[in-house]
Amino acid sequence: MSEILKLASEDPSKQIEFSGNENHLFFRIDKRLLLSRKLTGNFPDYERVLPKEHPHTLVISRDEIKAAIERVAQFADERSRAIRLQVLKGELKVHSSISETGESEETIPVDYAGPDIEIGFNAQYLLDFLRSVEESETEFHFKDSNSAGELRPHAAPPGAVYRYIVMPMRI
Repeated sequence: MSEILKLASEDPSKQIEFSGNENHLFFRIDKRLLLSRKLTGNFPDYERVLPKEHPHTLVISRDEIKAAIERVAQFADERSRAIRLQVLKGELKVHSSISETGESEETIPVDYAGPDIEIGFNAQYLLDFLRSVEESETEFHFKDSNSAGELRPHAAPPGAVYRYIVMPMRI
């Protein structure tokens, strides 16, 4: 698609002709023909990985959790970017450590009265969501340390369904 944009941006009045068959897509722009092969295979059944139940939920400030993860992730392993979220009564601890450089931990007060749970995540995956969501508060739904977590905007507009699923890591 970036090649098509590049070819079409030379002159905005250019017309793009499009065609396709079972295996290929064809784009003609002036005298140029761009050919692309279609990917084959079945799209994965994403419904299977969507959590069915979330007995526990935190509502937390997007900026507060984002800043805490960014600071703590500086001490995470460069390859795995692993951090640990420890959900305790009344607080959320964000922790990471590397034996060579040290460790970091931040505590954020939250309204939570469920069981203590510790879940490992790739910090970059959490930050991808937190940097893109516009609402100031975020919901974090979880079941246990081995199940996928789910992030959502807290005050999403009516009818909008945005679910960000992140798989846990063993730390």
